[in-house]
Amino acid sequence: MARKMQLNIFNFIWFQTIWWLVILFQSSAIVVVIGLFALWLLLTPTRREDGLLMITIMAIGFCIDSLLTMSGIFIFSKAVVADSSMGQWFIPFWLVLLWGAFAATLTHSLASLRGSLPIAALAGGLFAPLSYIAGAKLGAVDLGYPVTTTYIVLCAIWAVILPVCFMLSARLSALIQPANT
Repeated sequence: MARKMQLNIFNFIWFQTIWWLVILFQSSAIVVVIGLFALWLLLTPTRREDGLLMITIMAIGFCIDSLLTMSGIFIFSKAVVADSSMGQWFIPFWLVLLWGAFAATLTHSLASLRGSLPIAALAGGLFAPLSYIAGAKLGAVDLGYPVTTTYIVLCAIWAVILPVCFMLSARLSALIQPANT
Protein backbone atom coordinates (compact mmCIF):
# COMPACT_ATOMS: atom_id res chain seq x y z
CA MET A 1 0.00 0.00 0.00
CA ALA A 2 2.85 2.39 0.81
CA ARG A 3 4.39 1.72 -2.64
CA LYS A 4 1.09 2.54 -4.34
CA MET A 5 0.78 5.80 -2.38
CA GLN A 6 4.35 6.73 -3.27
CA LEU A 7 3.65 5.99 -6.92
CA ASN A 8 0.51 8.15 -6.84
CA ILE A 9 2.40 11.04 -5.23
CA PHE A 10 5.17 10.66 -7.80
CA ASN A 11 2.54 10.55 -10.57
CA PHE A 12 1.00 13.80 -9.32
CA ILE A 13 4.40 15.54 -9.17
CA TRP A 14 5.36 14.03 -12.55
CA PHE A 15 2.18 15.40 -14.18
CA GLN A 16 2.58 18.85 -12.61
CA THR A 17 6.19 18.97 -13.81
CA ILE A 18 5.09 18.17 -17.36
CA TRP A 19 2.26 20.72 -17.18
CA TRP A 20 4.63 23.49 -16.14
CA LEU A 21 7.27 22.47 -18.70
CA VAL A 22 4.90 22.50 -21.68
CA ILE A 23 3.05 25.63 -20.58
CA LEU A 24 6.20 27.65 -19.97
CA PHE A 25 8.44 26.24 -22.72
CA GLN A 26 6.00 24.68 -25.24
CA SER A 27 7.93 23.02 -28.09
CA SER A 28 11.28 23.56 -26.37
CA ALA A 29 10.20 21.10 -23.66
CA ILE A 30 9.26 18.21 -25.97
CA VAL A 31 12.50 16.22 -25.60
CA VAL A 32 12.45 16.55 -21.80
CA VAL A 33 8.77 15.57 -21.67
CA ILE A 34 9.39 12.49 -23.82
CA GLY A 35 12.18 11.59 -21.39
CA LEU A 36 9.72 11.98 -18.50
CA PHE A 37 7.27 9.70 -20.34
CA ALA A 38 10.03 7.07 -20.63
CA LEU A 39 10.80 7.46 -16.92
CA TRP A 40 7.13 6.98 -16.04
CA LEU A 41 6.83 3.88 -18.19
CA LEU A 42 9.94 2.44 -16.52
CA LEU A 43 8.61 3.08 -13.01
CA THR A 44 4.96 2.13 -13.30
CA PRO A 45 3.98 -1.48 -12.69
CA THR A 46 1.11 -0.98 -15.17
CA ARG A 47 3.22 0.15 -18.12
CA ARG A 48 1.18 -1.71 -20.77
CA GLU A 49 -2.08 -0.28 -19.47
CA ASP A 50 -0.62 3.19 -18.98
CA GLY A 51 1.10 3.18 -22.37
CA LEU A 52 -2.02 2.13 -24.25
CA LEU A 53 -4.16 4.59 -22.32
CA MET A 54 -1.67 7.40 -22.97
CA ILE A 55 -1.66 6.76 -26.72
CA THR A 56 -5.46 6.49 -26.84
CA ILE A 57 -6.06 9.65 -24.80
CA MET A 58 -3.46 11.56 -26.84
CA ALA A 59 -5.46 10.74 -29.98
CA ILE A 60 -8.74 11.76 -28.33
CA GLY A 61 -7.20 14.94 -26.92
CA PHE A 62 -5.70 15.80 -30.29
CA CYS A 63 -9.18 15.60 -31.85
CA ILE A 64 -10.95 17.53 -29.09
CA ASP A 65 -8.46 20.37 -28.78
CA SER A 66 -8.00 20.56 -32.56
CA LEU A 67 -11.77 21.02 -32.91
CA LEU A 68 -11.62 23.74 -30.26
CA THR A 69 -8.76 25.34 -32.19
CA MET A 70 -10.65 25.13 -35.50
CA SER A 71 -13.67 26.70 -33.82
CA GLY A 72 -11.58 29.66 -32.68
CA ILE A 73 -11.77 28.95 -28.96
CA PHE A 74 -8.02 28.30 -28.80
CA ILE A 75 -5.46 30.24 -30.80
CA PHE A 76 -1.87 28.97 -30.91
CA SER A 77 0.67 31.36 -32.36
CA LYS A 78 3.07 28.52 -33.23
CA ALA A 79 0.57 25.75 -33.95
CA VAL A 80 0.90 23.34 -36.80
CA VAL A 81 -0.94 24.87 -39.72
CA ALA A 82 -2.50 22.69 -42.41
CA ASP A 83 -2.59 25.54 -44.93
CA SER A 84 -1.76 29.13 -44.05
CA SER A 85 -4.75 30.37 -46.07
CA MET A 86 -7.08 28.10 -44.06
CA GLY A 87 -5.88 29.11 -40.60
CA GLN A 88 -4.96 26.83 -37.75
CA TRP A 89 -6.23 23.29 -37.79
CA PHE A 90 -4.22 21.29 -35.32
CA ILE A 91 -2.88 21.71 -31.84
CA PRO A 92 0.84 21.81 -31.12
CA PHE A 93 2.58 18.54 -30.29
CA TRP A 94 3.41 19.69 -26.76
CA LEU A 95 -0.33 19.84 -26.02
CA VAL A 96 -0.78 16.30 -27.37
CA LEU A 97 1.94 15.23 -24.92
CA LEU A 98 0.08 16.97 -22.10
CA TRP A 99 -2.95 14.83 -22.91
CA GLY A 100 -0.71 11.76 -22.61
CA ALA A 101 0.52 12.88 -19.21
CA PHE A 102 -3.08 13.48 -18.13
CA ALA A 103 -3.93 9.93 -19.22
CA ALA A 104 -1.30 8.52 -16.87
CA THR A 105 -3.04 10.20 -13.92
CA LEU A 106 -6.33 8.40 -14.57
CA THR A 107 -5.20 5.13 -12.99
CA HIS A 108 -2.89 6.69 -10.43
CA SER A 109 -3.17 10.15 -8.84
CA LEU A 110 -6.74 10.72 -10.10
CA ALA A 111 -7.87 7.12 -9.55
CA SER A 112 -9.97 8.07 -6.51
CA LEU A 113 -12.40 9.82 -8.90
CA ARG A 114 -12.77 6.66 -10.97
CA GLY A 115 -15.43 5.13 -8.71
CA SER A 116 -17.98 7.92 -9.09
CA LEU A 117 -18.69 9.17 -12.58
CA PRO A 118 -20.94 12.03 -11.32
CA ILE A 119 -18.11 13.30 -9.12
CA ALA A 120 -15.69 12.85 -12.02
CA ALA A 121 -18.05 14.92 -14.20
CA LEU A 122 -18.24 17.64 -11.56
CA ALA A 123 -14.47 17.67 -11.01
CA GLY A 124 -13.76 17.65 -14.74
CA GLY A 125 -16.28 20.37 -15.43
CA LEU A 126 -15.09 22.64 -12.66
CA PHE A 127 -11.33 22.16 -12.58
CA ALA A 128 -10.06 21.09 -16.01
CA PRO A 129 -11.09 24.40 -17.65
CA LEU A 130 -8.98 26.23 -15.07
CA SER A 131 -5.91 24.48 -16.48
CA TYR A 132 -6.60 25.95 -19.92
CA ILE A 133 -7.27 29.40 -18.49
CA ALA A 134 -4.05 29.25 -16.47
CA GLY A 135 -2.23 28.21 -19.65
CA ALA A 136 -3.71 31.24 -21.40
CA LYS A 137 -2.69 33.56 -18.57
CA LEU A 138 0.86 32.19 -18.84
CA GLY A 139 0.95 32.76 -22.62
CA ALA A 140 0.79 29.19 -23.93
CA VAL A 141 -2.49 29.79 -25.76
CA ASP A 142 -4.72 32.70 -26.60
CA LEU A 143 -8.45 32.46 -26.06
CA GLY A 144 -10.63 33.44 -29.00
CA TYR A 145 -13.61 34.21 -26.77
CA PRO A 146 -14.00 35.92 -23.40
CA VAL A 147 -12.73 33.91 -20.44
CA THR A 148 -16.24 33.33 -19.08
CA THR A 149 -17.51 31.98 -22.41
CA THR A 150 -14.45 29.77 -22.81
CA TYR A 151 -14.84 28.49 -19.25
CA ILE A 152 -18.50 27.57 -19.82
CA VAL A 153 -17.71 25.73 -23.07
CA LEU A 154 -14.82 23.86 -21.46
CA CYS A 155 -16.96 23.04 -18.40
CA ALA A 156 -19.52 21.32 -20.60
CA ILE A 157 -16.85 19.45 -22.56
CA TRP A 158 -14.83 18.32 -19.55
CA ALA A 159 -17.91 17.27 -17.58
CA VAL A 160 -18.23 14.64 -20.31
CA ILE A 161 -14.55 14.00 -21.13
CA LEU A 162 -13.32 13.06 -17.66
CA PRO A 163 -15.98 10.38 -16.99
CA VAL A 164 -15.51 9.04 -20.54
CA CYS A 165 -11.75 8.84 -19.96
CA PHE A 166 -12.34 6.89 -16.74
CA MET A 167 -14.72 4.52 -18.53
CA LEU A 168 -12.19 4.07 -21.34
CA SER A 169 -9.47 3.45 -18.78
CA ALA A 170 -11.58 0.76 -17.08
CA ARG A 171 -12.34 -0.87 -20.44
CA LEU A 172 -8.69 -0.90 -21.52
CA SER A 173 -7.69 -2.24 -18.11
CA ALA A 174 -10.21 -5.08 -18.43
CA LEU A 175 -8.85 -5.94 -21.87
CA ILE A 176 -5.23 -5.92 -20.71
CA GLN A 177 -5.67 -7.66 -17.33
CA PRO A 178 -6.55 -11.10 -18.79
CA ALA A 179 -3.47 -10.84 -21.02
CA ASN A 180 -1.30 -10.26 -17.94
CA THR A 181 -2.53 -13.36 -16.07
